Amino acid sequence: MSAPGSAPINAPPLPQCWSHNRPDGCWQLALESGGDGVYDWNILSEEVFFGPRFNALLGFVGESIGHRGEDFRNRVHPDDNSRLNQRVSEHCANVAVPWRCDLRLRNRAGEYQWVEMRGAVVEHDADGRPARMIGTLRDIDTRYHDDFLIKQQLAATAQLNQQLEGAQVQLVQSEKLAAIGQLAAGVAHELKTPIGFVGTNFGTLERYAGSMLSVLDAYRSASSAADPASALAAADALYAKADIDYLRTDLPDLFAESRDGLDRVQRIVRDLKDFSRVGEQEWQFADLHQGLDSTINILRYEIKHKAVVERRYGDLPKVWCVPSMVNQVFLNLLANAAQAIENQGVITVESAVEDDCAVIRIADTGSGMTPEVLSRIFEPFFTTKGAGKGTGLGLSLAQDIVHQHRGRLWATSTPGQGSTFSMVLPLSGLQSLDPAAPTDSGLMP
Repeated sequence: MSAPGSAPINAPPLPQCWSHNRPDGCWQLALESGGDGVYDWNILSEEVFFGPRFNALLGFVGESIGHRGEDFRNRVHPDDNSRLNQRVSEHCANVAVPWRCDLRLRNRAGEYQWVEMRGAVVEHDADGRPARMIGTLRDIDTRYHDDFLIKQQLAATAQLNQQLEGAQVQLVQSEKLAAIGQLAAGVAHELKTPIGFVGTNFGTLERYAGSMLSVLDAYRSASSAADPASALAAADALYAKADIDYLRTDLPDLFAESRDGLDRVQRIVRDLKDFSRVGEQEWQFADLHQGLDSTINILRYEIKHKAVVERRYGDLPKVWCVPSMVNQVFLNLLANAAQAIENQGVITVESAVEDDCAVIRIADTGSGMTPEVLSRIFEPFFTTKGAGKGTGLGLSLAQDIVHQHRGRLWATSTPGQGSTFSMVLPLSGLQSLDPAAPTDSGLMP
């Protein structure tokens, strides 16, 4: 302990106050009985009385660490001296607020231990300077070590969370790649048909064009031939062989068919772009019906052999969302609906506004799910598909996306009759949403 200012020659003696029969001794006894050590410091003379409990907390049982302020200061950790002196000086300048300070003291074994010290100036000299301070010492070494261990554990937990987040991102990307692979197979087949007959038509057109150019060349040569009549007859024969009259009727059909094929390719590309919303990864108002239509179109090959899609769209306003993420949910739900139908069935897509929320329901007439399976469908990695046929992340990813939009996603199912997935997205209050910190909206099925 360091005394503020210089000490005068006539310093007041240290009060003999440590008997429990005296008033001062009562608070000493009470504090030490509660586990705290006490001290009484004559600031001006530098004399200090350290109570028995104070000494015992530092390992000095039946003896004292000393009787001078210097004896105490020699036990303070060098890194804590300045902080202790600052706290004492601040209190002496404003004694209305008691001071406290956590610091390390060297105990009898020579080891530093954490303690909490408190104190208050209780007397001043004739000049108004602090003259006497009393206070307590409490052992907090265990608490400090526990706090240190907790901080270490928190740091380790934070690092583990970062690793888990990284793994989650990789898993999400894996699921997206799996979905892209699934789409690529279907889209490739859908593109194959129009591109195939357009290519065939171009071969036919090339042959027709060659025939017509040959006929034109023959008639042109006949006009300058030495025997025009014979050359003209040869041109007429070539005209008849080329069957120009047939070409007149077949060419418009070839062009119309080719144009239709190119339109189908363009439509598939447009649906892919609408589904992925390339360049639109930010929050915005989007038409969910457009997203549903584009997703249904790019899943056409997977759906058309199993089910008829019935659209029952209500009057749905645009919704504040990340369109590409919502389309990912539609993709997972529609693909699952198609896979649940073994032979032929119906997939019904409904939309409506209920309680200031946009509601999308996708129902199938497939095999349905048992209550045990239904209770686990949103668990990561849970799948009823065979090995290599699913990651088990599709519905988990879909639910995470819906939660990021402050919505809810749930399913109902009856074995042998089919399943219905319901998605609810709020229509208001989303523009201030921080997607990095989603919260549950409380919407329940």
